[in-house]
Amino acid sequence: MKTPEFSSAATDLLETFGSTAKNVIAAYLEGGERLGHLASQRWHAALKQASPQLTPETRKNAAHAKHVFGGYYARGLQMSASGAVVAVDTFVQATTAAIEKAAAFKQNVAQKAA
Repeated sequence: MKTPEFSSAATDLLETFGSTAKNVIAAYLEGGERLGHLASQRWHAALKQASPQLTPETRKNAAHAKHVFGGYYARGLQMSASGAVVAVDTFVQATTAAIEKAAAFKQNVAQKAA
């Protein structure tokens, strides 16, 4: 395989990797959001069941705690997904640049040898 063909094939492979990785990250994010929704539903059901046995202040604190914890979970999920996208983009860009530089270097060496 000649250098331009290899370079093109490797770049295409990296783009496919990046696209696939972003699809996996999107699936992770969707799954995490579904899990958060399920946890919220379970929390509400448990609070409703225990509500008659709790004081109004305890119910208020439990609702506030659910809101705070849910917010932390949602922000953590978003941060981890966006960080993963940045990591994938950086990897793809850096590797593509390295392939292009290596191909250019090989071409320069071949031209000097000729």
